Amino acid sequence: MIALASVASLGVAAVLAAAPVKVDVQVVHASNGAPHVDPGLEKMRQGFEKNGLRFTTYRRVSQETLSLTAGKPAEVALPGKTATLTLQPGEHARPHVAVSVPPLHSTVELSNDASAFFQAGPHDNGQLVLVLTGKK
Repeated sequence: MIALASVASLGVAAVLAAAPVKVDVQVVHASNGAPHVDPGLEKMRQGFEKNGLRFTTYRRVSQETLSLTAGKPAEVALPGKTATLTLQPGEHARPHVAVSVPPLHSTVELSNDASAFFQAGPHDNGQLVLVLTGKK
């Protein structure tokens, strides 16, 4: 009976690990041009400022929702390059996503109530930033 319960719980964990994860992906251009903050980016601006990153302009370049499946890369178009997002397999309390914008690589932990920021490199006298937020 105990062995059966263990097998059943492993099956549930495998199903959960295989479930796709929805991610809201925004590409933001932060620069020091004429002061402007696109709607919905004020909280990002405030967070950056608290951490000593001072930009005067925050413009949303694009926004899309991706459905990520463990181990299967998804691409996000950036100006002049591509970002690759890959849901990491394994059991995690929150989804872990590998982000790659060569030569930059990192893994971020997603949350439904907070955004993860990934510096995607310089662009047009500023920086590109990927904003990743888990969706229910």
